[in-house]
Amino acid sequence: MHKDIVFEYPEGVEKLGASPRCLVQGMYKKDKFISVQGHPEFNEGIMIDLVKTRNKQGIFEDEQARDALSRSGEQHDGVIIAKAFLRFLLED
Repeated sequence: MHKDIVFEYPEGVEKLGASPRCLVQGMYKKDKFISVQGHPEFNEGIMIDLVKTRNKQGIFEDEQARDALSRSGEQHDGVIIAKAFLRFLLED
């Protein structure tokens, strides 16, 4: 959504995922941090509004916007990610 990309993992972290567009999708270090590249707090409505706005601003090309909007209703892992964040916050 913001075109920022993390290009490599720092030493000593657990890798949480990858995608063809960004090989570093998330990382975790016990008692230190948990981080994800995406925005698990975005629901479908927020994502649609953001894509349309960024397209109108020229940040997203028309093809990028069409692709994102065509996938806006797809299944996502938001609940799984939320549970992982809760586990991190509650770990001792």
